[in-house]
Amino acid sequence: MIPCVKHLGTVAATLAVCVTLVTPAAAQQPAADDAWHVTIEPYLMGAAMSGTTGVRGVEAEVDMSASDIFSNLEFGAMGIVAARKGNWGVGTDLVWMNLGATADRPAADLDFNQAAFAFYGLRRLNDAAEATFGMRANGVDGSIAFKDQSVVPAGTTLSQSKWWFDPIVGLRLHSNSPGRFNAAVYGEVGGFGVGSDFTWQIFPVVSVRLAGRTSLDLGYRWLDVNYADGEGAEFTWDMLSQGPVLGFKFQF
Repeated sequence: MIPCVKHLGTVAATLAVCVTLVTPAAAQQPAADDAWHVTIEPYLMGAAMSGTTGVRGVEAEVDMSASDIFSNLEFGAMGIVAARKGNWGVGTDLVWMNLGATADRPAADLDFNQAAFAFYGLRRLNDAAEATFGMRANGVDGSIAFKDQSVVPAGTTLSQSKWWFDPIVGLRLHSNSPGRFNAAVYGEVGGFGVGSDFTWQIFPVVSVRLAGRTSLDLGYRWLDVNYADGEGAEFTWDMLSQGPVLGFKFQF
């Protein structure tokens, strides 16, 4: 699924702001050294979702505006670990979200757990940009409890669990100011029909240095996945998960 116009606008605006922030800092940064640098970033996330999901041929639609996000707010956790040496590195991005919402068509309550475990290589492009490439394992486990009998008998609950893998490529832009504040944005695309038909995410962060090599991270994350089971579409997941993030970054 290609992102809708309003999401493309959000992505483009965020990238434009972050490019403006990181460009002046880039010219002042030295070349990468040959020592290992490790970053550990645990986060908490307030997760909401909008889109369509289907179980055993029965679909439920969630259409959540910005004003509805916090009324459907549930929580997730994530952690990013990266190790870099010179121009190369490896990393992992582990995400788990508890997603709950109310579907309008048909009337139903949705309760899903979504996992996204990414493993990737890193390639430094310059002092303000880094490319990523790798694979993400996606898992969805949940249920749809129908409230009326427009599609199935009222009170029916359908559940499903599914795992699949997506190739992903991405770009991270960042500032590296010696001052207290820094900004970064990560964007990626993937799937390409291998697992998901298409998937994308955008993750801007503002970092506030606390003490030494510790920082407080404040940001917002969008993760969109469009997946359909190849065997008769017994399971579909065309969903945008999004929410604010709060985390701590430790650098060694």
